[in-house]
Amino acid sequence: MKKIIKAIMTFTGGLMIIGSLAFFIYMYFAAEILTTHDRLEKSDAIVVLGGSFYRPFYAADLYKKGFAPQIYCSRPYVPDEVRLLRSKGIKRKYQWEILREILIKKGVPENSIIFFGTANVSTADEAEQLRTLLDKSGIKHGLKLIVVTSPLHTFRAGLIFRATFPESTIIMAGEPYDKPPSKWWTDFRSARFVVLETAKLFFYTFGGSFKSSSISFR
Repeated sequence: MKKIIKAIMTFTGGLMIIGSLAFFIYMYFAAEILTTHDRLEKSDAIVVLGGSFYRPFYAADLYKKGFAPQIYCSRPYVPDEVRLLRSKGIKRKYQWEILREILIKKGVPENSIIFFGTANVSTADEAEQLRTLLDKSGIKHGLKLIVVTSPLHTFRAGLIFRATFPESTIIMAGEPYDKPPSKWWTDFRSARFVVLETAKLFFYTFGGSFKSSSISFR
């Protein structure tokens, strides 16, 4: 019995060492693993995900270079504190309003901008809401879509959009304005993004996702 227990403990200890080593290797190269570099091609539309104002800037750059004639923008959920400010007459623009203003000021015609969703809370939510809009609009499947997001978000977003649009070509485009340093742990913003993105990636891998339809907003 003692030999069996010892063998089990040795095996468990070996797994822990291997797991720890794999984790440290992943964390060291996390910025490279989480970033996808797809070759840009002329497409049917550009999709801007919510979360960062660098994203619409890059989407406008791609539009002006002729990569696509239409831009679909996510309409993210509005935090309760922002709703409170607006209810008290304090001017505070919603994120989607700022996205639209950036695109227009960068030279994108307003009739080329289409918003999807009403309160998107996650990347999975954005992908499904866009799919719903396209289906309701009677737009054909098999589109070529350029999805613009932050560099560290491209890998997970690519997994989600390709799963939601299996018949379409998804081109991931990380905006170039906020590239993380190779030693991401030396930069506070990059470190926070990597840790959160890693947690979200594991959550999604094991079947988890947040949806606006399952969340109650005040």
